[in-house]
Amino acid sequence: MTRLPILALALALAAPVAAQEGATLADGTAIRAEDAARLEGIETALGRAVLESARAEAGDLGRALAGLRGDPLPAEEVDAALIEGEWRCQMTKLGGIAGAISYDPFRCVVTAEGGTIGFEKLTGSQRTRGTIHRDADGLVYLGSSFVHGEAPLPYADFAETVDTSGTETLPDVGRVEIVSDERGRIIFPFPYRESTINILTLTR
Repeated sequence: MTRLPILALALALAAPVAAQEGATLADGTAIRAEDAARLEGIETALGRAVLESARAEAGDLGRALAGLRGDPLPAEEVDAALIEGEWRCQMTKLGGIAGAISYDPFRCVVTAEGGTIGFEKLTGSQRTRGTIHRDADGLVYLGSSFVHGEAPLPYADFAETVDTSGTETLPDVGRVEIVSDERGRIIFPFPYRESTINILTLTR
């Protein structure tokens, strides 16, 4: 289920003018205006999702909050050598029609090639593939959601305006927080489907 009317209004109110006009990350990578706005609204998304989940008495809210524990390392201390390799990743969806749902752990992998740090969720029906970038406020994930059996779209190929009907191949944006070489998370604010925020907890 798509939540576009509420999402569009929330992002329009939360985003600064620069984000609404499009932007680039600190490393020079272009980011869609709507995705920049989603990142700007991450605290709004998290607060709203917790409230929605609490009101629904959702049982997996505690698991999601546990995944947020631990201060992330400064972005300049996170390099490919620290995070490269396979991870166990557990997705929790909060808010919206999802309430609070945690799935069994999946397999994810971080790769490093030619100065590019890649990330991919390898198992499960709902997947994501993309790259990790440095920005002024930390690390940012830009990628593509897709379902198993379909091909993801390179993030740079997404138009500024996307048609969310009839496809699960959509732009993904998230804040990457690495706690150590064994713990981390990617926080996806205002995803296009089901929830208000998604938290992908990484462990190994």
